[in-house]
Amino acid sequence: MLYVIAFIVLLYWFQISKYRIGWDKIKIESQQEFTPKASVVIAIRNEESEVKRLVKTLKKQIYPTDYLEIILVNDHSTDTTLALLEQVEMDNLRIINMPDGEFGKKNAISRAVQVAKGEIILASDADCSFTPNWVQTMVAYFANEQIKLVSGPVTFHKQKGIFQSLQALEFASLIGSGAGAIGMGNAIFCNGANMAYRKTIFLEVNDFENDKAVSGDDVFLLHSVKEKYNNGIAFAKNENAIVTTEGVQTIKGFINQRKRWTAKSSGYKDWASIYTSFLVLFTNVIGVILLGLSLFDFTYLNYFLYYFTLKFLADLYLLLPVLSFFNRKDLAKWILPFEFFYSCYIVLIVILSFTNTFEWKGRTHKK
Repeated sequence: MLYVIAFIVLLYWFQISKYRIGWDKIKIESQQEFTPKASVVIAIRNEESEVKRLVKTLKKQIYPTDYLEIILVNDHSTDTTLALLEQVEMDNLRIINMPDGEFGKKNAISRAVQVAKGEIILASDADCSFTPNWVQTMVAYFANEQIKLVSGPVTFHKQKGIFQSLQALEFASLIGSGAGAIGMGNAIFCNGANMAYRKTIFLEVNDFENDKAVSGDDVFLLHSVKEKYNNGIAFAKNENAIVTTEGVQTIKGFINQRKRWTAKSSGYKDWASIYTSFLVLFTNVIGVILLGLSLFDFTYLNYFLYYFTLKFLADLYLLLPVLSFFNRKDLAKWILPFEFFYSCYIVLIVILSFTNTFEWKGRTHKK
């Protein structure tokens, strides 16, 4: 058993080290003067508290107005979202209402892309904020005709408290791992709050209609692009490309969100993503098992400490440069305490994701 544990931890160390190497391989490229027609696509449902802020941050984009359109898709909002959108005075804004019987983020994105005038699609979420150069920075990568999809960096607004800090730290690890995998030429996931792709590629490889998972508009599209154009995926490692969003405010909401994220992994067909998911799960299960055995036999406490130290050093190796990029070095002090409870938390979330329903945008979904 101990040899199996050692082998799995070794594989984990090797995988995280690859992500760190991949992260370092991604360089901040000098931005080219490239201004194709672009369309920002955002699905909106019951976001009355976010509409004004969202429109304000989109208006600040430094990009030729004639070459940029904003498409906001109202997914049957039951609050004042639509009324607020209709009050917006913005020449390049298009509002689309989802027809009866059609709902969900994937359908909203598909409908928007179908009618988009831009050759480059930028996708994000209603609760996000953008730098003034976000559009320009993301589309610049497409000056290289080989690039089909660009994954962008996402971070949380700085908020005080342990709960918000640990959320931000975990999120940084996910973004860093995804970027590192892209840097190594073997993309596994990205975040739908910040991604861009060619409209022609979306129309060519999009398979949302056959995806049973409610979410996954980001990961499944990435996997489809990877299958046909593995060298056509880039990560925008540029501070002007950073999109900022809000962390979940309650523990219940946090667990619900993580259940939704984890549930879609059952639909993965990409072997690198499947392997990584199981490796992370098994590595954390080991931590739970060793900690449990330590309660009955102190001998296992030594094994747990060895395991914990190795995992901590591996995660630290990846996280430090990622936190530096996001200007969140303040989170480094939370890495050690985060390691203590992460194993139990991730195992619990995986179990819940396959046994319980989850809520999203006021709708209840089954796994």
